[in-house]
Amino acid sequence: MILKIQYLGTGAAERVPAIFCQCELCQYARIQGGKEIRTQMQTVIDDGKLLIDFPGDSYLHQLQHHIDFNELEYLLLTHWHSDHFYAEDLALRMTGYGQQLDKVLHVYGSAYVKQFYDRAFKLEGRFDESRLVYHTLRAYQEVEIGHYRIYPIPAQHGNFEEDCLIFAIQHQEENKALFYVHDSGIPNTRDLLFLSNKGLIFDLVSLDCTGQGQENSGAAHMSLQQNLILIEKMKTFNLVHDETRYVASHFSHNGGLTYEAMKAMSEVHGIVTSYDGMVIEY
Repeated sequence: MILKIQYLGTGAAERVPAIFCQCELCQYARIQGGKEIRTQMQTVIDDGKLLIDFPGDSYLHQLQHHIDFNELEYLLLTHWHSDHFYAEDLALRMTGYGQQLDKVLHVYGSAYVKQFYDRAFKLEGRFDESRLVYHTLRAYQEVEIGHYRIYPIPAQHGNFEEDCLIFAIQHQEENKALFYVHDSGIPNTRDLLFLSNKGLIFDLVSLDCTGQGQENSGAAHMSLQQNLILIEKMKTFNLVHDETRYVASHFSHNGGLTYEAMKAMSEVHGIVTSYDGMVIEY
């Protein structure tokens, strides 16, 4: 069985073109369209088996990419920023808003994210566990979700207190693994060692590349140069193999690079530059 990931959105919070911006890249994207348009980051694994994140652009993604959210059973949340989790839209799955649904949506995220989840339902004045059930993830405590074994790892992001997570996602039947590193700076050495001790070897690594060609994108994100540092660290811990695929995503207009410029820069290092709607098989 070939596994795959589809990038429904590949942009940071402001998107490209940014919602309020007149920089050169944003003006170019408005004119050029196509792969220059980047909506908020969201991915779907194996044709709807697992959805990662639920940003404000989720409804747009559903229409653009013909994703049937009614069939979803598992939603994995990285963190609480609204470009990754817009809980008010998720609350519209409750009875009275959505009709004739026959599946329960299981939502997985940190205890900190649960506060934002609860707030949306409190605003509605009720909860509805016949439609949605929240499962609290804890760092380093693996959990089985459908066909997948998930290893939550603290992200270098947000409050830097395990409020944000990155994920190792292993397909239990196919024994293939994905390392999903959005939004995050370079993971700590101890976290890479944890994954190595679990015997994980990744077939695909999805890399935050908010800073694009910048030398450093700060502690909470990565640039291409920081991606390369992470890849070398992963090789040291035997977390990747010769055929591992690397994909860069989560781009900001502040990175300043068009799709073609980013592609030219990344492919020299064997890293694929993602675009909205792209499907990668592994």
